[in-house]
This record gives sequence, C-alpha cells and structure tokens, in this order.
Amino acid sequence: ASRGRHRPDGYDFCSLTHCQFFRPPLAQDANVALADAVNRTAGLVLKVQGKLIDAYYSAHCGGRTASAASVWPDRAAPYLTSVLDPYCARDGQRAWQQAISWTNITRVMNEDVVPILQGPIHDLFVEQKDDSGRVRTLRVVTSTSQRIDANAFRYAINRRLGWNTLKSNLYKIYHGEGGLIFRGRGLGHGVGLCQAGADHMGQIGIGFEAILAHYFPGTSLESADGGERRRVLSSAHFEFHFPAAEEPLVERSLEYLESERTKLGTRSRLLPPRVSVRTHFSTGEFIRATGQPGWVSGSNDGRSIDLQPLSVLESRGILRTTLRHELLHLVIHRLRACAVPGWYEEGMILYLTGQKVSPPPVIPTEASTPTARAKMETSYALALERVAELARRRGEEALWQVLEHPTSEDLDWLKAQR
Repeated sequence: ASRGRHRPDGYDFCSLTHCQFFRPPLAQDANVALADAVNRTAGLVLKVQGKLIDAYYSAHCGGRTASAASVWPDRAAPYLTSVLDPYCARDGQRAWQQAISWTNITRVMNEDVVPILQGPIHDLFVEQKDDSGRVRTLRVVTSTSQRIDANAFRYAINRRLGWNTLKSNLYKIYHGEGGLIFRGRGLGHGVGLCQAGADHMGQIGIGFEAILAHYFPGTSLESADGGERRRVLSSAHFEFHFPAAEEPLVERSLEYLESERTKLGTRSRLLPPRVSVRTHFSTGEFIRATGQPGWVSGSNDGRSIDLQPLSVLESRGILRTTLRHELLHLVIHRLRACAVPGWYEEGMILYLTGQKVSPPPVIPTEASTPTARAKMETSYALALERVAELARRRGEEALWQVLEHPTSEDLDWLKAQR
C-alpha cells in the first residue's frame, strides 16, 4: 500500500505514520478481538458541549502529553491540555539519543530555519519549555543571537536528515565532539491520546471509556446520533461504564462487587487488577456487542464483563446474582484445569451463587428461541445437580480441588457424567 511513496529518496517507504497502513492479523483470536472492539465502540463519538472534539494522538508521549496550545496555538482546547501519563512511563518512556554535527546543524539552519546566519554557529541551547517539559524555543548564537521555534527546527532537521532524527521536542541538549547530542523521550507531537500509554492501560484491563477520559479530560462519550451519553464510575478493583440514568444502581453494584471480591480470599489474585464492567443501553446493544442471545443477562471475555441494562436486571430480581455469576466466571475459568470439562465450571458457578434449583439468570424476551433456551436450561440444571451431589458427598472445598487439581479418580468421575 505504501510502496513507491519514497521512490525519489531511493527507498520504498518510511517507518512513520506517513507510510502506515492497516494489515489484519493472521491469528483468528486477534480478529475476534478486533471485531469485539469495533462492536463495543460502534456509533460512539467524543463530544464537548455537543460538538465533536479534535481527537489527536501520538505514538509515545514520553510520560506526559503536550497541550495543543503549545504545539498548535490556534487549536488550543480545554480537553487538549497536558496530562501525566504513568502508563506510558511504565513502557520505559522510549528514551532516545541523537548526535548531530555542527556541519549539519549549520546546513539545516541556512536552508530551512534562519534565512541568513551571521557567521558560524557558536552555540545552540534551549531557551524556553512548555508546561509538559517540551522545548518551545531555541536560541542560536553566532555573532548575534536569534530565537528559533522548536517545532520549525525539528521539522527542518527531520526533513533534511531523516524523519526519525529528532523523535520529539521532549529533549535536552548536550555538547559533544564536533556537534550536539540530543537526549529525549517519546515519539511524535505528544498531543492527545498516547498510543503506548493507551495500549498499556488496555493490557491491565482499563476500559476504553476511562482511557479516553484520561487523555481527553472533560469530554463525554455519546452516540453519533445525539443519544444518551455513557459515564464511568470506579472503585478500588472495578470500573463501571454505564448510561447516566443508572448511576444509583452502579454505586450499589460497585459496593457489592468489592464485597464479593473480598469473599474470594486469596483466589481474588487471579482477577485482573481492575475489572471493567460495561452495562448496555438496551438489550439490542448487548446482543450486538456480545453476540449472546437476548435472554442471557451477562457475558465476559475473561477480563471484562458485559451486562444487560441494570434496571432490567434489578426489575427481574437477578442483579446481584448476575454480578456474582460473572465475577466467579472470571476466577473459575482461570483456575479450571485443562482436563476439566466446561459443564463443571458452569455447574460450580450456579452452585456457589446459590442457584440450587433454577437455571442461570436469564431475561425473558420476545426474541427468545424456546428450543435453544430450553436446551441451555436443561444442560445447566444437569450440571448444577452433578456439582451439588459432589458437594454433598465431599464438601464445598472439594469443588475447588476438582477444578484446579483433579485426581485420576476425579477425572474418571467427570468422564462418567457426560
């Protein structure tokens, strides 16, 4: 897609966004993850006071983003201010170093920055930095002294010496033999979302709503057609993304989830550091986002939880049961030994959530398929019966032992139940 763009320069393409294009991953699970991300964000836009924002981003901010006012003064906005980025900093801040000879500095200055230098360059140093620590202006000293714009200098250096020469304006200047040494962090202008920081946030389980709120403070996620907006509330270990009207239910749900997490004891270490919980505007949105039928109350992907509207779960009397059901799924699925069948996991969760007779929490809908639902209820009820019988014979703690470290006798029993 990018081949030939740099033919006049003697090569095919560069390693920057100028020649960037999207290549779908070959792994099937990666494609599933991409499809899930698209479904979760479909129809959502970032707005301020009802207007779309300018959602700038850079590859790596070096530990702190830049304000738009310091990079492009005519594009200053309250949501494009400088923010600390500890997540990007965990990536090593992408430190870099570049030595540039006085000969090259003089050539670039003469050709692109300063129309006429008054004699040879004696020095070049940082004059002013912005609130993020990035260089705003430089001072070049010849027989006279002139101020130059740091953005203009970086662009000129990169255009003449290669687009990765000065990777950002977040640098310090040191004197070296025959020239200057630039030591810096980050890659790109640094305004808005930091791709490295956002990636790390996602890796530890922080949801996209919270990621966007971090990099674009004061903005709100809204549907593109002007519909209801989504909000974020967090506790120590959980992060809820929800329609604004459901805030009272979310506050109660966060308290309940923290309580249930504590009851898990040492097994809670298997949970992600922060579990993202997303409640949907409608059953239709839940179906599109998860691929689950409309009568299922919740779903999870091993790291985050999706729920039907909390008001629907509350009206059916299954809100707490659903929350505990999905939380246990996150833990039990990670503990389940490879040889233990999936029905045992489901049966154990139903038993531990107190659903000793009824099937798992479901939502009656007109779109329900009776045959599919009846089949699911029958299989779950049978799994629950088998697990409950095991608990009666050997005690509840034995359920965990069979799940994590089944003996040969346990495996024989599991096979016999099929």
